[in-house]
Amino acid sequence: MIKSTLVALLLTLLARKSYDPMITNDVSEEYDFIVVGAGASGAVVARGLSDKTGMTVLLLEAGDSDYNNPLVPSAMTYGMLQQSPYNWNYDMAKQKYSLLEIGKNSKYCGGKILGGSTSINAMCYLRGSSHDYDSWEDHGAKGWSWKDVEPFFRKNENAVDDKISEKVGRGGLLNIRISYESLFTAKLKTAAKEIGIKEVDYVDEIDGISSLICTRYKGLRQSSSDAFLRSGYKERQRSLHIVTKALVSKIHFVTGKSGKQKATGVSFIKNGKISNVRARKEIILSAGALRTPQILMLSGIGPKNHLEEMEIEVVRDMPGVGANFQDHFGHFVYHATNDSRIATDMTPESITDYVMDGTGHNSAVVGGSIVLHHKTKYFGTNVTLSSKKRPFPSIQVLFASGKLSLVFKFKENHTFYTYSIIGVQHPKSKGEIRLKSTNPSDQPIIDPNYLSEEDDIKMHIEGFRKLEEFEMTKTMKEIGFRMMLHLKYAMDRSTLTLPGPMNFIDVT
Repeated sequence: MIKSTLVALLLTLLARKSYDPMITNDVSEEYDFIVVGAGASGAVVARGLSDKTGMTVLLLEAGDSDYNNPLVPSAMTYGMLQQSPYNWNYDMAKQKYSLLEIGKNSKYCGGKILGGSTSINAMCYLRGSSHDYDSWEDHGAKGWSWKDVEPFFRKNENAVDDKISEKVGRGGLLNIRISYESLFTAKLKTAAKEIGIKEVDYVDEIDGISSLICTRYKGLRQSSSDAFLRSGYKERQRSLHIVTKALVSKIHFVTGKSGKQKATGVSFIKNGKISNVRARKEIILSAGALRTPQILMLSGIGPKNHLEEMEIEVVRDMPGVGANFQDHFGHFVYHATNDSRIATDMTPESITDYVMDGTGHNSAVVGGSIVLHHKTKYFGTNVTLSSKKRPFPSIQVLFASGKLSLVFKFKENHTFYTYSIIGVQHPKSKGEIRLKSTNPSDQPIIDPNYLSEEDDIKMHIEGFRKLEEFEMTKTMKEIGFRMMLHLKYAMDRSTLTLPGPMNFIDVT
């Protein structure tokens, strides 16, 4: 029997009701728990709390429902999602050390929809390095070591691919599988062996080259909404209320007899109307790295000087709110090839593969299929004791065979090309989130301060040098794999172009 992914998708969407039966507009005055944000973590938390007998949960999402949305399920519509109303499309503050050619038009993505960014992202699944969690415990976060958190990953996971490590959970709610493995994937694995890089399953061992694991099932996206909210929602309708297009504007506090403040409820805006709801037990903020500090500061929790500057009553002076913002800056690198089979794009054959059984090139976002994690001599974030005990892979390179739009002009025109993204995984550069105004509908000021630390630039350069090693292998030479040089800076290979404080970074 032929399994037609696209036909099944269309029939499912047509058969669905015009409204999302999971969403309610009938909000009670009080719940045991209020969860703000229905993204990667909020959906999991809301599911877990609502499974507790007798507990009531309100889940507030600023974005729309993902129900009946034709852009969400397929990898082929990834680009359209990034330009849609389901992406916050935050403005990024003008950078001093990076993105110099883009200027003031840099954007920051974030899912504004049920499922959050898991409904609009590239569907790559990575737990993170066990070293990260162990370093947190080294620095005092008891209960956050890898041995403490790993069981929770296993509980949530359902590996539907036998190739995935046995350490990954089976029977959980989130379906995951190995991404589409192309001829390009095979070539890169062979080339990696030539330069002494071992093939690993990054669940078992992070340092090496690995096939990507993705949140996809039968060719369709598995968002946190699909996995944790929609599955079995009828059994939880009385205990879990989900409200969309609800922008949380403030958390309310009362001061107890001991003088300590306690969060008692939230205000949210829906259809231009402000509503208030109380929490008997707890309020969980899971609105993401950008919205969460914004909500806290609007509620009077944050740096005292900044709150007073914004004329917000200070509930608690916490300088760390919105500070220490670290993000893994990624740099796109394009490689030409003389093999048309390598640089694949949407073809009649790939569409057939996807329609018939949800496989093939079009099942992966822009052909992404393989990733390299590489240690450098620069440890990145100042992890002191942890870095000495367990050096972190500080560079991640994601390889893809799809044709991504060229951002810059290049010295030569190439018909066939691939791309990769070099990312620093433990940057030293730190930015901040600050309020632009007291209006919750206004975006916060987002300044990641990319590449302000020289070691981050050096780590990027090591990433480029590792790509050069791939280019020099017999396997990659056979397909004419060579870096495409930016027209403005294409002089010689001893000088690499990186967004930074200088036009050129000498890496000789």
